[in-house]
Amino acid sequence: MRQIERASVVRIVSDLIKADGIIDIREIDFFDALKEKYGIIEEDEIFAESCTLSQSLSVIANFDEKDRHSLMNDFWKTTMSDDFCTKEEALLLLALRLNLTVKIPNEVTVLSVESSTLNFEKSQILYLESEYNSVTNNQMKLLYRELCTEVRLAGFELVYLPKLSEHYNSILEADLLRIAKFLYPKVSNERIYTIVKQVQNLSTASFCCDYLATKLSIKELRVINPSFLIKIGESIVNDKNISNFLLVEIVDNPLFTIRMILDLFAESYHNLRLNYIQEDKGRFVFTGYYKLIFDILMLRKSVRSSVVVDPMRERIYFPEADVMLEKVHRREKALYALFLMESASGGINFNQPQSPKQMERYEKRMKAIIHKYQLIYRMFGGDEDKAPNIGVPEIRLPMISLLKRQLSKLDNVLYHVDDYMIQRNIYGNYAVNISSSLCLCCGAEKNDIKLFTESEDWIKIAAL
Repeated sequence: MRQIERASVVRIVSDLIKADGIIDIREIDFFDALKEKYGIIEEDEIFAESCTLSQSLSVIANFDEKDRHSLMNDFWKTTMSDDFCTKEEALLLLALRLNLTVKIPNEVTVLSVESSTLNFEKSQILYLESEYNSVTNNQMKLLYRELCTEVRLAGFELVYLPKLSEHYNSILEADLLRIAKFLYPKVSNERIYTIVKQVQNLSTASFCCDYLATKLSIKELRVINPSFLIKIGESIVNDKNISNFLLVEIVDNPLFTIRMILDLFAESYHNLRLNYIQEDKGRFVFTGYYKLIFDILMLRKSVRSSVVVDPMRERIYFPEADVMLEKVHRREKALYALFLMESASGGINFNQPQSPKQMERYEKRMKAIIHKYQLIYRMFGGDEDKAPNIGVPEIRLPMISLLKRQLSKLDNVLYHVDDYMIQRNIYGNYAVNISSSLCLCCGAEKNDIKLFTESEDWIKIAAL
């Protein structure tokens, strides 16, 4: 065996031993026997500390069939070396068998995800898809009660997000806002309102792609077929908490897939306790994935946010990320608002033309741009006649640099923060590289938020 292969064996065996939170000396004795059998040395054990379960399984999955079955037999003996198989060990065995020895038509993957920020529940089975699948969703809705019964009898709970949204929509919005504010007192009222709206309209595909894949950086979930996700345990990798998941693709029918998973699980573990977490009228479930969904939406990390220009309150903020553009003056705020407005039409080019014939057109265009800026500067509370002359590079460029520095501080909050900065493209145009649908403005009332193209004041300025 190569070192990576020996280290992979160590990772899997050590995770099996640690799975139930109890270290039996008989398990250590069996581990010592395996070290001798596979020629594992101290350097291999140290190397294993940097390997995830997912990486280790992918290494061993390349072994020939005979060696995979031999190793699986040793993994089983590791679990039974203390004469008992716990639920945690059975889940890990389930993932090992599906990846190494059991042949099924379903695509099966083990994911290892850093989980220092959020806690994933291991008694729940989550339905996921990166794109809406009408056939599977119709089956999920038709078979929902039967699926829930099968899963609950095995000691789990099924989480199907459309049903979750139905439940949250059954609660009065005012009550839901009060509950959310109680749970997250430090979060602004505006963000609470945004999150509640997101929960009420949450789809499986958007949760999978925008939050799990993007916000939590689980890149394997960017493109997946309808699947079930089950937490199978935890590891410590390079002193970081790692959550391990089993992702099983649904083939033909979700009920057949669930039964296949649970039948294999039952070969190692017999459930004696039902999961009684249930939704009901007037009840707000706040545990497991119910809590996790709120935590993920509240987590200010890598959010694709809109930008709201609010001149009345002299601010520019990013509602989905719950942050503001800070430590910039109204002159920079007005400049940023100008570029947001102009980006939809390709941005602004400040380069002077070489041809004298084009100079007149250039000067006319620059005069209009400067006038637009002056009007926006006035909207932010400044004196129009005292607005900085952005036609002068020595004035304009430091303002752009300050905006870039302040935006760069939001790197851990805004997804692709560079897109929110004023950038110069290959054609010499300065623009903010986000969709015009994300560029919003606020009127006299805080809730009066609309696109620039829907505001009479901004339409008039843009038309100059």
